[in-house]
Amino acid sequence: MNKIHVIVAALGMAAAAANAQPPAPPNGPPPGAPGFGGPPNIERLTILLDLDPYQAGEVQRVFTAQREAMKAERQQRVASGDHTRLSFADMQAKRQANEDAVVAQLKTVLSDTQITKLKVLMEPPPGGRGPHRGPPPGGPGGPPGDVPAAK
Repeated sequence: MNKIHVIVAALGMAAAAANAQPPAPPNGPPPGAPGFGGPPNIERLTILLDLDPYQAGEVQRVFTAQREAMKAERQQRVASGDHTRLSFADMQAKRQANEDAVVAQLKTVLSDTQITKLKVLMEPPPGGRGPHRGPPPGGPGGPPGDVPAAK
């Protein structure tokens, strides 16, 4: 009976220790990384791009303006009753246009090296996000129903 008490106590302490561990970092980009849907973490960008206070303020202003414009566009689309989804190609083109607009606005504020680093930070992660990795549906590797029949 003594062994059972020791085992139960050991399991209880192990469970308490496991519960006290910090949570594992989530897969994917850190929250607020540019180009991933959230507002950019200006402190992180300031360090990675070596921004001075003026540049940091301008980068924050440009990203905030872009986010507000996208939000207004979404609200306008919902208010008009347009519930159609953009195709994958259209979404990619829109993302690239937004990225190009941000880079164009920041070219007067950032150096060429900083612009190059910003473009790298804005690239989507390889393989996409979330559990749906791989090419879009309908392309090679898409759902089985979209594969042409063998001859």
